[in-house]
Amino acid sequence: MDIDLEKINDITLVSLNGELTVDNTHRVREAFKKILLEKRPKVLIDFDKVPFVDSSGIALLIEIVKGFAKINGRACLCHVNKKIVAVFEITKVHKLFGIYDSHEDALRSF
Repeated sequence: MDIDLEKINDITLVSLNGELTVDNTHRVREAFKKILLEKRPKVLIDFDKVPFVDSSGIALLIEIVKGFAKINGRACLCHVNKKIVAVFEITKVHKLFGIYDSHEDALRSF
């Protein structure tokens, strides 16, 4: 899993590359802890290069959303493939964060 961080005004763009699974959730968790420590409350997570998310990845996303809620922040997702969106809908986690087709749509939502 590769993790790229970019600051766009007051929003942190986190681009993930690879499967979000039990094997790498610890690396993603550490990246988000760092963002939370910097008190950057707006985060856009780009799933363009994420082909698969397992149950530990879903649990991590819930943890991330709750972490940002504690600092009155928000995390949303963009470029999520249809199979992952279907899993989010089945598990009802899609209600916790906005899912957008593009960076532009997601950035406007903040």
